[in-house]
Amino acid sequence: MKKILFVSIILTILVACSSERVNFSQLQDRSGMFYLVNSDKPFSGDVVSYINGKIEFEGKIEKGLREATWTYYYPNGQKKMEGSYKEGVKDGTWTYWKDNGTQEGLEIYKYGKLLSNEGNVSQEVKPDTSQAVVAPNPPPPPPPPPTEPKKIEKKQQPIAWERLHGGPVKFLDGVPYTGPVVKYQKNGMKELEGYLTHGKKSGKWVYYTKKGDIKDVKYY
Repeated sequence: MKKILFVSIILTILVACSSERVNFSQLQDRSGMFYLVNSDKPFSGDVVSYINGKIEFEGKIEKGLREATWTYYYPNGQKKMEGSYKEGVKDGTWTYWKDNGTQEGLEIYKYGKLLSNEGNVSQEVKPDTSQAVVAPNPPPPPPPPPTEPKKIEKKQQPIAWERLHGGPVKFLDGVPYTGPVVKYQKNGMKELEGYLTHGKKSGKWVYYTKKGDIKDVKYY
């Protein structure tokens, strides 16, 4: 009898620990992947965020990326929006509500790409994707004489080294990756940074010490 009681207590403790959620404010966003502060391993687990003691949103992170169902709330506890992530991007049906519980709209995504939407998702519900409505203006004056256009190059943001897979050739989402990469140490300092072309190291690669000083520079 005592043995059964002891096993039950252990199971209860394990279940409680497994259901514990981490406050989202304890995570760091490193090039699109989430880590616990002072950790060099991408975070996995359930997360929750609070504002004034009330839940702002809750969801799950797997290997540093948003995954599965995420739910966002109004201050009154009513759902604001809910949908699923797959490897860090929206995937499937996302539903939006007004603060009185009335459904506002639907969106359907396929691996981050918006396929269709229904209804009218207001700026209050979806501030990060809404666009301001601009009133029509009178016809503009004649344009000035044409000038040589300036070329604006948008710098590609590096992705985290941990998101890549493979051996000598690195893949991202099943495709040999071309672009900048970066890897961080446990203390948050850079460990290395460089560039991949069709999955292989190319150009200048810089390696750092634990203090952030340059340890080595190699060219490929």
